[in-house]
Amino acid sequence: MGGYNRSIRVTPDTTIDSIPLAPMTTLPEVRFHIYPTDCDMLGHLNHATMLNFLERARWALLEPQVDIRQWAKQPVFSVVRHVDIDYLAQSLPGEDLLIRSGLLAVRNTSYIVRQEALKVGSSLLVARANIVFVTIGHDGRPVRVPDEWRQMLPQWPDAE
Repeated sequence: MGGYNRSIRVTPDTTIDSIPLAPMTTLPEVRFHIYPTDCDMLGHLNHATMLNFLERARWALLEPQVDIRQWAKQPVFSVVRHVDIDYLAQSLPGEDLLIRSGLLAVRNTSYIVRQEALKVGSSLLVARANIVFVTIGHDGRPVRVPDEWRQMLPQWPDAE
């Protein structure tokens, strides 16, 4: 995975502008094993579990670059506004999924992360999701996406 191999400690005095970031050049990949408890009553990967896998993969993007325990103390943070997910193939217990994540687009107060889940061993695309985030301040109001955040996440190959 590209990016930093060290954590950056964020303190209450740290601003996003003071965090040095290096652009990632490859899409990070996180592998998940599917257990029977991850599946619905028909034996397929449960929707809620897939959303959890996607969220864990997004946190894996940030972990090498920031101190996760201090993340919420920064002046600007993001919240999920919309999730659009297409399921293209079934996933079953005993299989492994590889989730790739990258920045698809940045707007004024929002950005979109694209994620794809591929079946390990066959590279079959199982799911594709676009997650829309809104950046907000501690008062809960939308704020402009910091310019530095554009470099924090790897760019999706066909990013807008």
